[in-house]
Amino acid sequence: MTMLTVEQFEALEVGDLIETSPVFCALSDETVVLHTVVRDEKTDRLEFVVTYFGVTLGRWACTRKNGELVWETE
Repeated sequence: MTMLTVEQFEALEVGDLIETSPVFCALSDETVVLHTVVRDEKTDRLEFVVTYFGVTLGRWACTRKNGELVWETE
């Protein structure tokens, strides 16, 4: 499952919402929604509040390292 492409990562700004892939495809087509809350240009990192079916799952971060996107979840 790809949450974001590098192009999407580059384009997102604080306040943006993006719908990504479904988490449990066999159960539902409902997508995960990422709400961009922090953009740190120095570390090439975005932080999101993540919701699924309207329920907040927590805060996730995505950092670009060597051209690849690396995810961290709390």
